[in-house]
Amino acid sequence: MACAAATGSAAERSTSALFPETLHPVFDAPRFCYHPDPVGTGSAVRSDEACDVCNRPAGLKYTGPVYGRRPEVLCLRCIADGTAAVSLGLPDGSQAEFTDVGWGVPDDVPKAVLEEISQRTPGFIGWQQEHWLYHCADAAAFLGRVGWDDVRHLPDALASLRAELAQLGVDASAADEQVAAMHRDGDLTGYLFRCLHCGTHLAYSDAS
Repeated sequence: MACAAATGSAAERSTSALFPETLHPVFDAPRFCYHPDPVGTGSAVRSDEACDVCNRPAGLKYTGPVYGRRPEVLCLRCIADGTAAVSLGLPDGSQAEFTDVGWGVPDDVPKAVLEEISQRTPGFIGWQQEHWLYHCADAAAFLGRVGWDDVRHLPDALASLRAELAQLGVDASAADEQVAAMHRDGDLTGYLFRCLHCGTHLAYSDAS
C-alpha cells in the first residue's frame, strides 16, 4: 500500500499547485494521503465543539458523508485511527464508512486499501453518489472539486473525464461540451484525483 509512504508528498504538492488558495495545513491534525487537504476540499471545518466519539475538542469537524450512525460532531482524529468507524457502526455489526468504494474498483486494488478509504479516510460530498478513483493498483488521492479552468491544462484528467462519459453513452462532441461547462462551485462539477505512484491525474463529473 502506498499510503504511508506518500503522505504529505506528491498529493499535497499537487493540491497546493492546483489550488494554492485552499491548502489548509493544521499541524496537530491527522494527515490522510488519500485525502491530503480535507479542509480545502470542504470535508472539514475548524471547530472547538466536542467530538461525539472521543469527547475532545474536535479541532477539525468532519462535514462529509457518514454511512452509519450520524454524529453531530466528529473529529478527523477519530476517523484516522478507525475509532469512528467502530463507534458509529450499525446494529448488524458492520462498521461505519465515509465513502462508497463499491463502484468501479479494479481487481488489483487490495482489500486493505478499500478499508483505508472507506473507514479511515474523510469522504467528500458530490451532487450524486460519490465514488473514489484508482490507478496503479491503489486508490488515488482526492484533490477536490474542479471546473474546466482547473483541468483544461491536465490532459490526463481530461482523458479520464471523457472516458467516463463515453462509458455512460455520451458521444465525444457532447462530452467535450459537458467537460467545458464544468464549474468548481456550479451545478456541473468535476472531482479530481491524482495517482500516488505515477502522478497521473484522474477525474469524473456529475451534476445536480
